[in-house]
Amino acid sequence: MHATVHPYRRPSDAGTDPQDVVRTALAGSPEPAGAIVVDHRDGDEGTLVALWRDEAQAPTGTRTYGMVDRLDGVAAGRTPLFAMLTWVNSAGDPAVARAAERGGRERIHPAVRDVDGLVGVLVFRSADDRILVVGLATGMETHTEVQARIMRAPLLPGEDPTLLPGPDRVELGRILRADIPAEVPS
Repeated sequence: MHATVHPYRRPSDAGTDPQDVVRTALAGSPEPAGAIVVDHRDGDEGTLVALWRDEAQAPTGTRTYGMVDRLDGVAAGRTPLFAMLTWVNSAGDPAVARAAERGGRERIHPAVRDVDGLVGVLVFRSADDRILVVGLATGMETHTEVQARIMRAPLLPGEDPTLLPGPDRVELGRILRADIPAEVPS
């Protein structure tokens, strides 16, 4: 599974139709296999994460991320209502990307997997080593608890804190559409 990211701005005097967001952001591209449309909590912007079965189907000229990990939370199967989008490693350092993936699988997943309301986490990595983490939850407080647990989780033996600079950008918002293909591997 692959993902592309598309920002959008909603009109101040109107609601946001998630189907219109997908059609507008992906005009001239094939229909994605799935989509997560997130209306940011602050401001009048949002983000579309389009999901593609094959990288070749993704729109040309956009950074494409391949799925490298997935965590199903205790609320898996429930409808996610809130998302946290986290961008890591904007410099594209391969060592930072490897450290982030290891920390995610071995330290963060065990710390957050039982957080009430966590539907799941999708982790994507681009060919130029940028990482996008999509956290899905039934409540806003779930994301607060996930962040608290991440901050309390001790580093693993051999983990180098200089390779863990933290997120470059975080967007929190209400999910307008979460259509994730069932065949996305766990």
